[in-house]
Amino acid sequence: MCFRCFFVNLSDYQTVKIMSIYRFFTCFILFTFFLAGIPLIFQIFYPGLTLLIPKFWALFWIFQILTLSIYLIASWRMRISEKASGQALLGSVGIKLLFCMIIAFGYIYANPVDPLRFIINFFYLYIFHTVFEIYCLLCNLRNQKIN
Repeated sequence: MCFRCFFVNLSDYQTVKIMSIYRFFTCFILFTFFLAGIPLIFQIFYPGLTLLIPKFWALFWIFQILTLSIYLIASWRMRISEKASGQALLGSVGIKLLFCMIIAFGYIYANPVDPLRFIINFFYLYIFHTVFEIYCLLCNLRNQKIN
């Protein structure tokens, strides 16, 4: 399955979870199709319901690009130093939150929105992207000792 990490045995006492870049891109593409599928189903099969905010798909792709770039930078930082792995994970979450709030303020300022629909759409994108990014980064966080 895509969301399982590879396990590499280094010795009898140590196992490292590794998510390679190739594996991440495979999971990222599957995640993109899954995440885009739900709003697309509502948009195609229920055109009378206005559940999506205007320019939802632009916001969707901004989140995709942001998640991809932050993961690649944090993953690169985690590979440089094992001691900085936790800092890279926490920093990536903080930076993503900051960028997403800037995006939200910019979107609200530029577009008239229904507050409830905006909150549902924005947090649908934010929560799923953040959980996916954190899970993928946790697979590379540090060595896991197994006794």
